[in-house]
Amino acid sequence: MWHAVGYYSYTKLWQTCKNRTMNKLSIILLGSLTFYSLVLVGQANKFNIGLEGSPGLTSLRGNDILEKFNDPTIGFSGGLTFQYNFPKLISIRTNIAFERKGAIAKNQAIDVFGNQIGEVTIHTNFDYLTIPLLAKLTFGNKIKFFVNVGPYSSYLIKQTTVTDAINEFPKSKSNNTSNFNSIDFGLTTGLGAGLPVKDELLITLEIRNNLGLYNISSLPVANDGSIKTNSINLLIGIAYRFGIRNINTH
Repeated sequence: MWHAVGYYSYTKLWQTCKNRTMNKLSIILLGSLTFYSLVLVGQANKFNIGLEGSPGLTSLRGNDILEKFNDPTIGFSGGLTFQYNFPKLISIRTNIAFERKGAIAKNQAIDVFGNQIGEVTIHTNFDYLTIPLLAKLTFGNKIKFFVNVGPYSSYLIKQTTVTDAINEFPKSKSNNTSNFNSIDFGLTTGLGAGLPVKDELLITLEIRNNLGLYNISSLPVANDGSIKTNSINLLIGIAYRFGIRNINTH
């Protein structure tokens, strides 16, 4: 697994940098959530609350070894959504979602005698709690088309590597959470449409991309590279709308 991901030895310098970065990102995230909470409390008649989720396509990038030996794999995302609607076309949107990211690799397995015994599949999984803060632009009449853009921050719950069974070797699973930074952040973009079912209910479909911009590895990476995440999700959602905007653009 470490050959596919592309690690070198662990150093204290990287651990120190990781802790400082985590503290800064935690402050930014806490400030963003506090701001959003105050908005919702102060304007409780113009916001949406809902659920959304779906499978998606997820991948890792950032160094030559990683990109050579790993391919995209199926992940998923799901959670609660919150949206504050300004009087016209603009909204502020966020969600609290569980998100699985990662990649898949196929390598030749070797027995204790050095003989190749076949191809083995290795799944590298990252389980995150993800919170974006998005600006949303909505347009259209009956069908509400929209675009989202903004930063996201993720907290790593667990990282596991699963090696499928091959011949007499059983399936194995290892937990490597300590080898990765607890915080990831990046840029979220999305394009979708919403269909009102009743005055209070809205069904949405969105293609969303979470592009990781931060090196999630807490260990030095081969060739001065990095490990960054990416996920593309087709989100299906339903939301309850509290209050109606001043104009018919929701």
